[in-house]
Amino acid sequence: MSTQLIILAPFNLHRRAWQALLESQPGITIAAAVSDLSEIGHLQVELPGSIFVDSPMGQAGYIELLHDALPDFGLLYLVDQYDLDEIIALLGKGATGFIKRDAAVGDLARAIIATGRGEIILPPELATQALVALARGEGVGNAPQISLTEREQKVLDLLAKGLTNKDIAQTLILSVRTVEAHLRNIYSKLDVDSRTEAVLWAVDQGFGLNDG
Repeated sequence: MSTQLIILAPFNLHRRAWQALLESQPGITIAAAVSDLSEIGHLQVELPGSIFVDSPMGQAGYIELLHDALPDFGLLYLVDQYDLDEIIALLGKGATGFIKRDAAVGDLARAIIATGRGEIILPPELATQALVALARGEGVGNAPQISLTEREQKVLDLLAKGLTNKDIAQTLILSVRTVEAHLRNIYSKLDVDSRTEAVLWAVDQGFGLNDG
């Protein structure tokens, strides 16, 4: 199923450029290209979906409003550089992914599709630090003991390291569909509704902290 993409950029030339660049990418359908938040509330869009934000108004408060407007959409934020404090703040407000301006078009397209599926897109070098800090801020300690199978633990560990479903599948030599089935089971056992909640629980419990 194609990912419905909303491009949010305040400048007309930027919106047109992103639309021209991304409309030919497989797996992506441009649902809208808008200049500000007020236009998003009137859109009729389907899932899976992602909002790609190229805006100087991308502070945490603005991101929170976007998340509230379309809570089931992924929120991919374009950044000039990866700043840990900024990433932590925006994750806490509902952002689900970050990509630099010098990224390849293919990487951008894959990030849009991944965030539309609810995956968290973070730079590998900052993923663990950001998720640990966010988990601590969420105060999810003293979690009950959860009975996970050995394979589910491995999937959860890789999830906490910031890997996508495809990366997890390749690492464990599984199909993506099998990984998705494991994740559904994990979400059910943890009593969580999203990938972000599962990652926060996992990081708080020590998953994803070792290289092995």
